[in-house]
Amino acid sequence: MGTRRQWGAIRELPSGRFQARYPDPDSGKMVAAPHTFANRKAADRWLAKKRTEIDAGTAVDDKLALRPLREWWPGYERSFAHRKSRTRAGYTRSWNLRVAPEFGGTPVRRINGNSIDDWVAGMLAAGVSASKVTEALGVLRRVLARAVRDRAIPTNPALDRSIKLPPQPSMHRPVLSPAEVEKFAMSMRHQRDQVLVRLLAYGGLRIGEALALRWVDVDRLGNNVKVCLSVEDTSGAIIVGPTKTYATRDVNLPASLISQMCDLPRKSELVFPNRLGRHLRYSNWRRDCWDKAADASGIVALPHDLRGTCASLLIDAGASVKDVQKHLGHKDEITTLRLYTRVRPGRSKDLVKRLETLLAEAA
Repeated sequence: MGTRRQWGAIRELPSGRFQARYPDPDSGKMVAAPHTFANRKAADRWLAKKRTEIDAGTAVDDKLALRPLREWWPGYERSFAHRKSRTRAGYTRSWNLRVAPEFGGTPVRRINGNSIDDWVAGMLAAGVSASKVTEALGVLRRVLARAVRDRAIPTNPALDRSIKLPPQPSMHRPVLSPAEVEKFAMSMRHQRDQVLVRLLAYGGLRIGEALALRWVDVDRLGNNVKVCLSVEDTSGAIIVGPTKTYATRDVNLPASLISQMCDLPRKSELVFPNRLGRHLRYSNWRRDCWDKAADASGIVALPHDLRGTCASLLIDAGASVKDVQKHLGHKDEITTLRLYTRVRPGRSKDLVKRLETLLAEAA
């Protein structure tokens, strides 16, 4: 028999447990609580709490709460469709490989901080890198955030964790001197690749931006290039699209470098094409050109290190952090400071010599 109340209803089930039901604020239909109760008082307390939440606008949808996490994945997948293909591939890989097998079939109301901590601890124990764990945790957090916005759950359990992720190892990447840049460039067999190395070091372009550069983007009289496109080949097909920040920028270059670029043969609309006049694939260029030059020169560096080299050389030349940010095309100065303004070897000695000069002037 059900018990009539001013709001909601409680009835005893054949099992001896009690079921609480409440009127849905939108449809007015009676909705059963997601679980039963050991006694009438417990059911009554739950109903009182539910009414308070509904009145405050913080109540969750108990039916939605029983749906598995995987039902929120397609919406999240659509939300990052505009991102770069490498980013999309990383998120999808994390979901398919790590998140979905653990939580995909779990009702969202059953996912809590403890279960997430156990999952994270299991990945770390299995040898998954801190960066991959962080990426997977980020995907889980953002999918759960959609369930929160749908009011399937009151809060995001991915934010309620006790386990701490190990710090990701800091990468002390090299900064090349102008002499080392030239040594590396001259270790390249072809003029095209020599000029490309100098462009990365003194223009600070991302490799994808450099490989997408067209002759129409080169202004010889103004000694600058317009960076508006980027190339990706992570998905197996060449994809030409906007830059990483979706912004266009003008990059001023040394006149000698512009002159070298303009002396390159024009096989197509691209400044640095492959032998067929099409876009170079980074992976092929890295294997066939860059890595061989690294072996020949004895300089251990990656193409992206030349971007940090450019930032540090600009700082040495007197540029402000804001100048470097604009040159490299960063969204904010923090990225410039944190990742790219590295100290060139021997820089400290140069600064001490300048300090000694200032001290001598004051004497």
